[in-house]
Amino acid sequence: MNDVAAQLRNETSDRIAQNLTHLVATPFQAFESYEAARRQNRIDLNNGRDIEKFLWRQLPAFGNLSLTAFVTSNQEFFGAERQDGAIVIRTSEVENNRALTTYRTNSTGDRLEVINAGKPNFDPRKRPYYRIPVQQRQATWGKVFPHITGKTMYIAPGQPIYNQAGDLEGVWMASLNLSTIGDFLRSLKIGTTGQSFILERSGEMIATSTGEKPFRYYADKVVQLPEQRVERLNAIDSKNSTTQKTSQFLLEKFQDFHQIQTFEQLEFSIKGERQFVQVAPFRDGKGIDWLVIVTVPESDFMAQINANTQTTILLSLLALGISLGIGILTTHWITQPILQLNQASSAMAAGTLSPAVTESSVYELQELTQSFNRMAQQLQESFKTLEQANEQLENRVEERTAELKATKEEVEMALRELQRTQTQLIQSEKMSSLGQLVAGVAHEINNPVNFIYGNLGHADQYTQELLKLVQAYQTHYPEPPPAIVQQSKAMDLDFMVNDLSKLIESMKEGARRIREIVLALRTFSRLDEAEVKSINIHDGIDSTLIILGNRLKPKPNHPGIEILRNYGSLPLVECYPGPLNQVFMNILSNAIDAIELAIEQGKQITPAISIHTGLIDESRAQIRIGDNGSGIPEAIKQRIFDPFFTTKPVGSGTGMGLAISYQIVTDRHQGTLSCRSQSGEGTEFVIQIPLKQKLRH
Repeated sequence: MNDVAAQLRNETSDRIAQNLTHLVATPFQAFESYEAARRQNRIDLNNGRDIEKFLWRQLPAFGNLSLTAFVTSNQEFFGAERQDGAIVIRTSEVENNRALTTYRTNSTGDRLEVINAGKPNFDPRKRPYYRIPVQQRQATWGKVFPHITGKTMYIAPGQPIYNQAGDLEGVWMASLNLSTIGDFLRSLKIGTTGQSFILERSGEMIATSTGEKPFRYYADKVVQLPEQRVERLNAIDSKNSTTQKTSQFLLEKFQDFHQIQTFEQLEFSIKGERQFVQVAPFRDGKGIDWLVIVTVPESDFMAQINANTQTTILLSLLALGISLGIGILTTHWITQPILQLNQASSAMAAGTLSPAVTESSVYELQELTQSFNRMAQQLQESFKTLEQANEQLENRVEERTAELKATKEEVEMALRELQRTQTQLIQSEKMSSLGQLVAGVAHEINNPVNFIYGNLGHADQYTQELLKLVQAYQTHYPEPPPAIVQQSKAMDLDFMVNDLSKLIESMKEGARRIREIVLALRTFSRLDEAEVKSINIHDGIDSTLIILGNRLKPKPNHPGIEILRNYGSLPLVECYPGPLNQVFMNILSNAIDAIELAIEQGKQITPAISIHTGLIDESRAQIRIGDNGSGIPEAIKQRIFDPFFTTKPVGSGTGMGLAISYQIVTDRHQGTLSCRSQSGEGTEFVIQIPLKQKLRH
């Protein structure tokens, strides 16, 4: 029962953590999208109408968000919010005395009538989603705050935006409705009557699976604003008995919710009934520090266990009685013939094969007795034959042993050669597959991208000429017919003219990036340089870093990895470009894996990979690639170049990467590959190869 309860709590906590991880990452994904549009000049932060229309268009792409907005440093607010199945615009501007006003919109995001107008001088800069990120000067979460209607609670992060002079322009914000988390918790089935809830370290509720709201609303409270009628609900004040008792138990055990820093599985009783409790901290590295609590009562498991136990006892007693009765009746019937067989077997074991056993009246034992007598007779004949065969076997064993000793060394040499050949075949097949893949990608992508990139300039020129024609028409015909005026408003001509050139520039940038990636793939695989060539080593390293670029970028739970290039002055080096680039790929990939593992284990580091190149002497070049991960333990450092040796989980690595790299450097390039590492101090791989290759035949 304890194992089942633990498994149920673990699975529930894991599902909650996975959902929360996805949910709290959504606002920061929205911030990345907004900033990308700003860098491409697709949005003007000095134009409030441009901001609100942009956010109105972006909100459907982020289904978990309830409200997104931009708060300027001069107290203005421009946002889009989901309301009654539609998306409305909510603003506070200088023109309307900074009153928070809600507008219904048409199908293109333009304002229609006013739905609600609040009191003047609304100051969003006092909200936690503005104050806290500005104080910390980075994207981070604010505190939970009530919606202006007072009917629900929101939590939102903010990302401050600064101009080139370092002055604050405003703050992006994106809100989550706490009811979204509560709806997910209610969808989970935890045993029969189990439940879950989420707390802040202060003990205040975030959400619960019982349907209870994480706040109290006082409708009769005399206040100026609706949100002032809302008060956060503390878990120990919950109306749900299980939630209240569980929170009290945790406070009594740990004195403070801040003391719970690790995964805990506990037990306590409510009115004499045992409760299984699991507490798991949840953090996202950007300001969220919650506790996920799962409670399952013992009664969910015991009812069926008790019923099965009673049934098992009754059936066991009945089976025991029947077995005893049958056993007593049959024992006497079969004991005597078996005793005779036992005596004859003892005599046979002592070497006497002559006595015969009297046949029994039981059919099965009669057959057994006849077989026993035949076996005794055959054994007498077999012993004589065995004596002769034993002498012949001893002679053959001596001859065979001599032959095996003579061939032992040949087999061992063949095995070592087979392992070496296997490694070379795997590398050859791998590089051949990579070459075919890159050739197909480069050919299929490069031609259409060049076509697109080459024509974008003409498209931009034609567009500008057409726009000049439209402007000339507007100049000479300032009052066009009503049908043209109506069509111009419907298609939002001014916005289209302003946004068209930005879109073309964005398309040019995308095509240029694709051309760079295709070039990096060709440089990495060196498809046209299968034999020894004189190349720039730095080009191969840089192309490998471009291919690995996605793994170097920051992630929700990991900071970005910095590349420290310390390139020396190297001449062109004679080498096999494709295989050597594969060595760089294997070592850099392992460095990234080591840094990610160190961060997951809680090591406080600034992730970085250093690359040093230079000359050892006039005939040899050296490349050093180091990371600041957890390092390699001394016990396994001597085995890292062995084929199929890996410390990664099953399915995450083959153990061939470093073995193949070692073979490429030492055999194909007559160089050396070594490793310098200490546990907890990081790792550095050192490659040394000659500047000129001596071709072997």
